[in-house]
Amino acid sequence: MAQVIVSVALIGVAIIMTVLATYLGIVLFNRATRHLDEWAELRRGNVAMGLVAASIILGIALILRPALTVPAGTDASPHLYPIYALLTQAAGLAVGLVLALSGIVLAVALFDLLTGEIDELAELQKGNVAVAALLAAIVLAVSWLMSGAIQYIVAWFSTLIV
Repeated sequence: MAQVIVSVALIGVAIIMTVLATYLGIVLFNRATRHLDEWAELRRGNVAMGLVAASIILGIALILRPALTVPAGTDASPHLYPIYALLTQAAGLAVGLVLALSGIVLAVALFDLLTGEIDELAELQKGNVAVAALLAAIVLAVSWLMSGAIQYIVAWFSTLIV
């Protein structure tokens, strides 16, 4: 019965952190792109902006997925395991969230810097779906590759909790 309660609590933590992470991801991207109002573009029905926002949400989920895994091997007693599991998941999500948001913003900024002849944000504002697809692919590729590193960081971090 205790395992079921812990599992439900872990699901609750995952849902709350996922909603917060996706919201923070869009807010951070909005702040990083000062002359582009993502929320206004989404309300306007800008499909290009919707594609990029969706890729940020999926990218964050890809990066945070390994953070939800609680390592099985632990020295914690059976009575302390529920606390260990919750702390490990919460800490992993917090660390993963910071790295996810930083990595996505850095990747988009770096790509924007490297492609000086195209103003990606201006093209997004115009509704350029081709540029949006390119940015979405960059976000998803970086997120996918980051998820492996996050898995090892979270596993290392969980050893500090015990």
